[in-house]
Amino acid sequence: MINDFLKFGYAAILTVIVIALAVDLVWGLAAGLAVALLGLLGLFLLHLRRFKRFVQWLEGTELEDWPKSEGVWESIYRKVYTARKKTEKNQAKLEEKELRFRSTLNDLPDGVVLMRKDFEIQWINRIAVRDLSLNKRQDIGRKLADVIHSEELMTHIRSKKWGESLMLSLPDGRTLEVRVISAGSKYTVVVTRDITESKRIDDFRRDFVANVSHELRTPLTVIKGFLELTEENSTLSQEDRLHLKMMSEQAERMSSLVDDLLTLSRLERDSAPAGRDPIDMLEVMTDAVAEGRMVSGGRHEIRIDKVACEWVLGDRKELRSAVTNLVTNAVRYTPEHGKVSLSWEVTDQGGVLSVSDNGIGIAPEDIPRVTERFYRVDKSRSRETGGTGLGLAIVKHVLFRHQAQLQIESEIGKGSTFKIVIPKVRLLDEEEELLGAPAGAAERSVISKSDLIH
Repeated sequence: MINDFLKFGYAAILTVIVIALAVDLVWGLAAGLAVALLGLLGLFLLHLRRFKRFVQWLEGTELEDWPKSEGVWESIYRKVYTARKKTEKNQAKLEEKELRFRSTLNDLPDGVVLMRKDFEIQWINRIAVRDLSLNKRQDIGRKLADVIHSEELMTHIRSKKWGESLMLSLPDGRTLEVRVISAGSKYTVVVTRDITESKRIDDFRRDFVANVSHELRTPLTVIKGFLELTEENSTLSQEDRLHLKMMSEQAERMSSLVDDLLTLSRLERDSAPAGRDPIDMLEVMTDAVAEGRMVSGGRHEIRIDKVACEWVLGDRKELRSAVTNLVTNAVRYTPEHGKVSLSWEVTDQGGVLSVSDNGIGIAPEDIPRVTERFYRVDKSRSRETGGTGLGLAIVKHVLFRHQAQLQIESEIGKGSTFKIVIPKVRLLDEEEELLGAPAGAAERSVISKSDLIH
């Protein structure tokens, strides 16, 4: 189109120049220049008038009815008309897609709030209107902080720590799971999900497990007592004693299972952060090693390799349970004469307690599931050694209450390393250690490595 316009312009200007030269030859230079100026001015005014009509046509609504023209301007009108019709068609398709997209979002069972990066609301679906008590007509264009009355939610959004969801309790008794998602460089999305019913089912399941486990304790205590009395009978045959021993072992295993179920139920009910009592990590590790040696029965080498001086703020009973579960778990999955080692050190991540073994290892596909209840990498081996299948689930919940993380490194046939990473906010510095630790703790914190090993 530009080339056509230029060709037309060059031709018109050339025509004016030829006429001006002819006039110059006949009437002189002055007359030729006058004709040239008048010709160029006429061309300019002509194209200016046509350009004005072109602009008026562009601003109008009737694209099909363009002004009558000829030559290059007819070509311009036709090509612009074709381009605009194509643009309108694409715009219609885009609007149709956007309408379908918004209709789909509006029909989702989850609430969706689309905001700009400055938290100005751009769009809300009907579920978000219900969940967050918004008004679809009045709240579009307003800042989220001006229409949301939950300070807890706004604090979570402003923190920009959006990796984890927020559980929000509503005044009407419902519970929302709220997730904040960064949608590119311009938008932020808030997604809400009503989990009231699933939470009710989870609470029912936890209460049921806790109640059943509690009720099982009494009959188990009675059974174990009578088994112990029966074993003292000197008239029993060798076969009867073997049967009684098997019954005692299974009763003890059932008792351990009940204890673990009750512990897990308690941890699930209490998701608040753990207390901040000073804990001597050397004591915790020593207790865990003693428990591991009892489970091992002398068949494994279990030792503490390294202990940092820092203490931890938390719940001693829970942390002892977590570390003991890791140690006994390592023993159960390590063949006879294998090694289990513990270490406690402080890194840039925080306090890191590692439990390493040279056992059977864990396949990569099993690692994400090992903290599930009753999930066993090797079911037969865990049952043979008395495992309940709940140890790592308990560890996960204990660490959650301590804002800690569980990291697992493993290789089939070469062993595993379980790391408890405790954040720096739960570590005691030297001054706090002296002020908050029990009497005699300073002496225990400098026990030699040889004492730890033996």
